[in-house]
Amino acid sequence: MGTDQTAPADREPHVLLVETVLRSSREHTEWWAEGGSRPQLPRAWGELWAAAVRRQMDLAEEPEEDARRAVQTMLDQLTRLDREAEWFRADPVLRQRAIAETLLFTTGLASRVPSRTAQVAWLRQRGLRPVDYARIKAIAAAQDDWLAAWNAWAAR
Repeated sequence: MGTDQTAPADREPHVLLVETVLRSSREHTEWWAEGGSRPQLPRAWGELWAAAVRRQMDLAEEPEEDARRAVQTMLDQLTRLDREAEWFRADPVLRQRAIAETLLFTTGLASRVPSRTAQVAWLRQRGLRPVDYARIKAIAAAQDDWLAAWNAWAAR
């Protein structure tokens, strides 16, 4: 666990960050289940994050705060898919397509991706924050809609 891999400078920062975050998330899941030494983030974590945010600012023409939020939202969605969608873990082709479409959607390079329904459902459920308990059902329904949209996309 906790491998430190330095990223080639010619790779897309979003892709490198996604790969690192998914690997780290899986290592943490294993650690929680099995114990042992707590996994560590790679030494280059800060640089990976900063490079992805800068690239997001350039591609989406967003101010830094919006770019940070977009990158975090993208990472949250992909780590959630990794935890909750069996096909994401089991099928490398679908996983890579889902990641690519999420990157295209997040950066604004392509808003009409085949997974658009799932992308929009993710943003909708992210906008629902439990301010009061009356919204819990709406939040749960939005999360179900998001996962159902991704599952429908993967089943095509």
